[in-house]
Amino acid sequence: MNGMTPNCLDDFLFSNATDKHTLELILSRKLPFPFGGKTGILFHGTWGTGKTTLAELLPELLETAYSGTWDMSLGVGQMPAPEPSHTQTAVFRCGGGLSSTTISQSVSKFNNHMPVWHFSKHDYFVLDEVERLTIGAQQSLRSPMGLKRCMFFLTTNYLTKVDPGIVNRCHLIEMNQVTTPNAYVPLGQSILQNMGLAVDALSTKKLQDIAIKARGSMRDYTTDVMLAGMDCGGILNIGD
Repeated sequence: MNGMTPNCLDDFLFSNATDKHTLELILSRKLPFPFGGKTGILFHGTWGTGKTTLAELLPELLETAYSGTWDMSLGVGQMPAPEPSHTQTAVFRCGGGLSSTTISQSVSKFNNHMPVWHFSKHDYFVLDEVERLTIGAQQSLRSPMGLKRCMFFLTTNYLTKVDPGIVNRCHLIEMNQVTTPNAYVPLGQSILQNMGLAVDALSTKKLQDIAIKARGSMRDYTTDVMLAGMDCGGILNIGD
């Protein structure tokens, strides 16, 4: 587990174990994707839980999975993203006047060319905060989501505001606060190690209390652990 820069599936915490298992099946290539009309993976939940980070990392992880360089008998939890990355991913930050026409044209442009750079032979599209698009714009996305060779990774803080047609085309992955505070402890200990501290520089109880206060926000949890670590003499190295 890497407390600073997530680089594998196990670097993320999931409030629903079944949803994590779905991602494991997709990355291990046991569950076909895209398949059966499901061309997208939609991450939903509260702010700061890592939805966007994971949505942008998944194309990288899929490239490792399709490259054949990882021993699948080891599972996919620690399977790393390729470094350096050669994955071409189109990322759309929804809202701010972004139109469905712009998105559709970009998808069609990619779809009309062979994805020679990708082991999966698919094109990757990330739509961050998709609920910020107008209802009409969301409805217009149904068609490009049906194009061949496309994988879509979407995020939303408000699942009820996402067009049902988009939802139906996606595997839903919930990312909210994990109910067991102890689940955050290994992440906190990894952060401490990255700061040059011993894993027990902060007690398990302290790390659990920080997790409860963060309410699922990995931004808040990471920041508060780092601040507490600095009080113990730790040094934050941004280059790590």
